[in-house]
Amino acid sequence: MKRHGKKLLAVFLAAAGGLILTGCGLGGIHTVKIVVPAGSQAEFVYSEEEISPKGSSVTLSSGEGLSDTEVVLRLAEGGTGTGKQDAYLPAYLTPGMPVRMEAEKGAWFKIGVSVQNPTGEDIVVYVDVKGADVRIR
Repeated sequence: MKRHGKKLLAVFLAAAGGLILTGCGLGGIHTVKIVVPAGSQAEFVYSEEEISPKGSSVTLSSGEGLSDTEVVLRLAEGGTGTGKQDAYLPAYLTPGMPVRMEAEKGAWFKIGVSVQNPTGEDIVVYVDVKGADVRIR
């Protein structure tokens, strides 16, 4: 009985640790909000939040409210980076099919999506990001 209790305790602690890591965002996926203003016909609308790749690339996925679209990274104003590239080529993003984009490690970027909004109310869409830190400016 003692042995069974220790196994049960170990399983419980492992499960609790996994939930804690997931709940704290340490699983590595962040959700970035993008507001598409009412009446917007802009080619790209950018996030307020900024991302910084932890490596040489980031993985972007369609989040809530986002259907097939183009996605792009743009060097944030006043962001750190070598300036070699202030805008990256757009990639096509489809729900369920993440896109891996090369980006300068440590530089700060805004995420842009090609979403128009002919309505009279703002639309909110989300992009899921893996492999990056996120900050709000």
